[in-house]
Amino acid sequence: MIEDMKAENFADEIETLTRRRRKKQLKERMAEGPRDPWRATRHGPLREVILTANRDWFDALPTPAAREARAQAFEDAARDWLLENFGEDVVHARADLDEQAVHIHAVIVPKVQVELNGTKRWMLQPSKHDLIKDYEAAQDSVGAHFAPLGLVRGERRAEAVRKARQAGEDPPAYRQHVRTADWRKAEDARIVETIADLDRRAEAMATEEVALEQKQEAVTGRERAIGAREDAAVAKEQEADAVLAVGQGLAAGAFDIEDRDGTPALVETPDAKPGLLSKLRARMALSSAGRVRALHVFSKALARLRQQARDEAKTAVARDTAEIQSADETIVEIVSRFPDAERHTIAKIRVSLTARIMALTGRDTGRRTPAKSEDDKRP
Repeated sequence: MIEDMKAENFADEIETLTRRRRKKQLKERMAEGPRDPWRATRHGPLREVILTANRDWFDALPTPAAREARAQAFEDAARDWLLENFGEDVVHARADLDEQAVHIHAVIVPKVQVELNGTKRWMLQPSKHDLIKDYEAAQDSVGAHFAPLGLVRGERRAEAVRKARQAGEDPPAYRQHVRTADWRKAEDARIVETIADLDRRAEAMATEEVALEQKQEAVTGRERAIGAREDAAVAKEQEADAVLAVGQGLAAGAFDIEDRDGTPALVETPDAKPGLLSKLRARMALSSAGRVRALHVFSKALARLRQQARDEAKTAVARDTAEIQSADETIVEIVSRFPDAERHTIAKIRVSLTARIMALTGRDTGRRTPAKSEDDKRP
């Protein structure tokens, strides 16, 4: 924009000098080139406007949506105030939301057209705007414009200083305003420090999260170990109960163990009670390992008991047989003193009696008939 103004002013000036035939001035101006369209001052030709409010006003609402709506209302009011008071001279405006509070930055290019030496020139004159000439008036205008939002104009320090001096009193302490460039530099430094602090916090949080994850993994591992031990304990209890069920079934006569080609097999006896069998089956079903273990243990125990019973039976048979033989020999000795007729009769009775005794005891298998005495052989 400014370059266009310089070029347009220069073209108008050259045209005017040419029309007036000011050859010397024309030559000098041609050599000098375009000039800046403003008079040099300490503050320069442009003006920057910053509109803001206290951070607490933006943060007072309870929800993020409400705070966002308030910030948007502030932006809309700021735009309207800038356009109403500076119009097309507002060449730039933006809202900064990454600072402590919402800030509206605007740049004013106060362009006016003046007549100089018969030539119309475009110049930059900040004084064209009353609100730029009078800073307090600008504050009053902003206060009135933003009042519907619930904002109040800032402290009237300049007026307080004037009144104090007029009354011969000490004015309020001077409040040093920071240059925009210095303020921005400080803000940049603060933002950098804030980012660094956030990075440190994020790193600390990441480290803490890793530690928490490790602790959680350790707790999970302990819980799994406890669960495994509990499962093992339950399995042991079920195994022991299955072994006990087999033992109780054997003791009650509901079960028996058969040898099937060298492998013990648990079978239910025909006389077993159905109710008892149902309960025993349910207990054994909870642990196949307990059933196998019970078969292994009880089959060996039953085998030993049965072998012991067979050995005891053989011993009893041998003892009884010896007693019968001894009694038979005693009978033979007594009968030998009887007359022949009685000896023959008793001999027949003796043979029959011995056979009956052996049959009753089940011990006649493989037994020889008692040897006949000399008296038994006689007719």
